[in-house]
Amino acid sequence: MVKNTDIKEELRPLNNLFNTFKYEFDISILFDDFLTIVVCCMAKGTKEGLYLSTIKKYSRTQLDTFSKMFVELVKIYAKNLTFEEWCDPLGEYYEALASKHKKSGFGQFFTPKGLCDLMASLTIDKSKKNLKIYEPCSGSGRNILAADKVVSGNYYVCEDIDPICCKMTAINLCFHNIRGEIHCRDVIAYSAPRFSLAVNYNYIDSKINSIFYYSSNN
Repeated sequence: MVKNTDIKEELRPLNNLFNTFKYEFDISILFDDFLTIVVCCMAKGTKEGLYLSTIKKYSRTQLDTFSKMFVELVKIYAKNLTFEEWCDPLGEYYEALASKHKKSGFGQFFTPKGLCDLMASLTIDKSKKNLKIYEPCSGSGRNILAADKVVSGNYYVCEDIDPICCKMTAINLCFHNIRGEIHCRDVIAYSAPRFSLAVNYNYIDSKINSIFYYSSNN
């Protein structure tokens, strides 16, 4: 379990809900399932099969808890975007879980926000817009969020070998109104994607946030 004193205040309601599952489920699987549920909810009814197969091991009460977690996540995004700040609540919580559950399926820590902002300010050309930018190891998508803060409107092609990272990237891009695609694969081996996600593909016209699977083994 993650103590509230170890995380930012805005993450504590989410943490309190997550901790109600206690040790009934593997922590990494539980977190991954939550991400899958969020992605399915943003898929506009196109991934009902994946959604149902993901939730079948949980009770009605536990599914209600997932719903409340989703609400808390949306609140965090809304609060930060109101003040025009990018945020990575999923990546931050992932790191907190990883620090407390070293023997779980977690194994990554991400670039600090300040360093992401610095790199974006040094590398993003403010005079160029509507570019397609490649991110070969997206993590939770922090570098993309920082880059979009410097120049918005670019399209991002993201890849990562870790399914959890790909889902976090997709959700972060989705709620920050950023368009892009995410491919879960080994970039070095150039393997075929386990799945691919399209994020906000028609956001310019519809202003509707969405995440769609357009290639998947699920």
